[in-house]
Amino acid sequence: MAEELPSYQSELISINHLAEDYYELKIKVPTGFTWQAGQYMRLGLPTKKVTDKKQVRALSMAAPERDGVILLGTRTRQEMSSFKANLITLVPGEAVTVLGPLGNFTLPKLDHPLVMFASGVGITPIRALIKQALHDKRDQVIDLVFVANDYHLYQADFEAWAQTYPNLQLHLVNHRAEAQAELLKLTQKLGNEADYYISGASKVVDATEEFLTTEGKIATDHVKRDVLYGY
Repeated sequence: MAEELPSYQSELISINHLAEDYYELKIKVPTGFTWQAGQYMRLGLPTKKVTDKKQVRALSMAAPERDGVILLGTRTRQEMSSFKANLITLVPGEAVTVLGPLGNFTLPKLDHPLVMFASGVGITPIRALIKQALHDKRDQVIDLVFVANDYHLYQADFEAWAQTYPNLQLHLVNHRAEAQAELLKLTQKLGNEADYYISGASKVVDATEEFLTTEGKIATDHVKRDVLYGY
């Protein structure tokens, strides 16, 4: 039997419509809730009538715990689920349920070079990882390969951090072929001296891992995956 997740009652601080169908939510950290950068949680909407089969959704936290807020980024897509339709009608102070944390998509103990690949909203846990690594003043170089067709979520944050931390290298692209070209150059440069983090939808993560291990000759134990299901 699966272990029941810790459940916490909290409330929305704010919700912002960032661009197109992208939204950002800030949620008050409930007493006793802790997490590591890169982990995710499940969110429930106790004040709403959600008609989906799944009453809660998994969402990655886009900020490390030290920021003192649960930061979530998400998309609604053109055909919104009942959960998403209700989510974007939340108002500040409205109750939410936080379950978790979950996942092991966390920073390595050793200061290996890091190559981080994100597709679309897959950038959310990557943002938390990078911010935590920069705060910890880790020595490794971090290369971020971020592909998005339309809007690069948190682009301004990454560009600001790169100005301050020269060990953060940005590769922001719009197409899969461009992302693969950047990844291939990095595998040729770093090989298995680096750890490779992949975050995005299931098909994207599978395809990227296959590309890294076949074209890039990267060992599977140097690849860390985070598949997003709640977006």
